[in-house]
Amino acid sequence: MMSLNEQAVQRRNYRALLAEGSFFITGMAFMNASSVIPVFIHTYTRSVLLAGLATTITHAASIILQVVVGPYVRSIRNVPAYITRVMFLFRPLPFIMIPLLYIHPDPWLTVAVFLLIYTLLFAGDGLILVPWTDLFSRTVSSGKRGSLLGTQQLIGGVGALLAGLIVKAVLDSPHLVNDQRYAIIFGASALFLTLSAATMPFTRDLPRTTEATRPGHRQYYKALPLYLRRHAGFRQVVLIRILSFVMAMIAPFVILFGQNKLALSPGAVSTLIYIQLVGGLSGGVIWGRVSRFLGNHRVILLTQGLGLLLAFSMMVMALPFQQLLPVYLIWPLVFINGVNLSAWIGFMNHTIDIVSDEERTIYLLISNLTVFPFSFLPFLAGLFVQHFGYLPVFIVSTLAGVVSLLLALRLKPASVLMEKKTTI
Repeated sequence: MMSLNEQAVQRRNYRALLAEGSFFITGMAFMNASSVIPVFIHTYTRSVLLAGLATTITHAASIILQVVVGPYVRSIRNVPAYITRVMFLFRPLPFIMIPLLYIHPDPWLTVAVFLLIYTLLFAGDGLILVPWTDLFSRTVSSGKRGSLLGTQQLIGGVGALLAGLIVKAVLDSPHLVNDQRYAIIFGASALFLTLSAATMPFTRDLPRTTEATRPGHRQYYKALPLYLRRHAGFRQVVLIRILSFVMAMIAPFVILFGQNKLALSPGAVSTLIYIQLVGGLSGGVIWGRVSRFLGNHRVILLTQGLGLLLAFSMMVMALPFQQLLPVYLIWPLVFINGVNLSAWIGFMNHTIDIVSDEERTIYLLISNLTVFPFSFLPFLAGLFVQHFGYLPVFIVSTLAGVVSLLLALRLKPASVLMEKKTTI
């Protein structure tokens, strides 16, 4: 039976983590890695390669720091305090872009400094991701996790819509130059990210056992393959997630394809950015509901189906006869691209559901480690686009999507997997 103190902590953390995630989603909408940032980088450098690099940074920097902190998660005595300190250290960093942009440095230097800040921002996220997930899954009941993440996406998505309106108004304003436009955008992002950090001191933890001795990295990671070998259900999820990364490598290039190949106007491009943010809001609501009522294995299945639809459609639009297709087809595809940005909800929640509480942080870390090499795919995709065009990248994405969808069709509900594990 749950104690009153435990109930109080669960209620308190539900509210605090809801606010934290909502502010974070709103803040990151101003620096969306597959819409705002590719357009920013392309505006200053005309480089598709660097646009792909920005997306790679969002995954690679985070995972590298997860590798560093992974062995020590279970020995952190005060998880909320640790997360709070890291958040306040990294999340205000985009404020640095304001004075930088107002001194009008070389465009390549501007982008280089931004990419450094972007790397540090996601590195900070990597330092807290596994501890945050551990705190979330320990202090929020299993029946409310999908609801919390879905509500985060809903409230944060509304904030993202407002962010999108601001971004569109700023980018379309004839009274501002590019430096002023992006100073406003990055400053707004930093403000909401700082507000997200300000909510973490209100969280509390439940009593738990911490490890007195910290295992060395070599000892810790040497044992990880054993966990992977003994859990077939988890291996299946990891394989689908890898293929999902391959399929999703086209995400930062969907809007750029419209801008470069379909000759869309700057006003149309800013509208596409807004449409993608609307898609992000819709995805958060949809996947949160599917997670709650149909299960996280269905979230994974549906996101892979949508991802395949996007990849195949982009492949068709990149074919030589694409001039025969109406340009407005890019609008729903950009929307789908936004919807699938929340696909991680299914993978994370399904992993939490199919492993034990004691091994949760280990399996989450393994999941991120296995996809780490594939986090560089958007950068490589940018290289291919720059030298060979969009079509080869869209073809590879489509093929990965076909295999991913077939595997996702075979996923079993978490309840079935846990029942088998208990029986064994």
